[in-house]
Amino acid sequence: ENPDVRGVADVSILLFCLSAISPEKMVAAAQNAAATLKPGGTLVLRDYGRHDEAQMKLGKSKGKRLGDNFYVKHDGTRCYYFSLEDLERLFGKDEGGAGLDILELKYLRRVYDNKRMDVARRRVWVQGRFQKPFKS
Repeated sequence: ENPDVRGVADVSILLFCLSAISPEKMVAAAQNAAATLKPGGTLVLRDYGRHDEAQMKLGKSKGKRLGDNFYVKHDGTRCYYFSLEDLERLFGKDEGGAGLDILELKYLRRVYDNKRMDVARRRVWVQGRFQKPFKS
């Protein structure tokens, strides 16, 4: 925790980075990210969603599973695949959460066709927007 970055941001962005953190450290990471926000500030997040095609492939590979929904990729990068409930628990106002209001929380699903190779990739991401409450 760095007191120099507390309450300084109107917007904080987490793009595909929370998934690389060990699940046991995610609560602290979410709280630290929320702490950067000014009252009324917004945290924007996009990361890997549960049942993404990459997760399904990793789940079939030997030695790739590190824990529930947590895997290591071929390049050594670790990757957690989130549900909307995971993000609500991490960033919301429930006990242990970062205390933010949920403005938006959804899955993004896309199919990418490679016609030349005759394959389709089914991708799933999670996207969230959260706001630090104004002080009363």
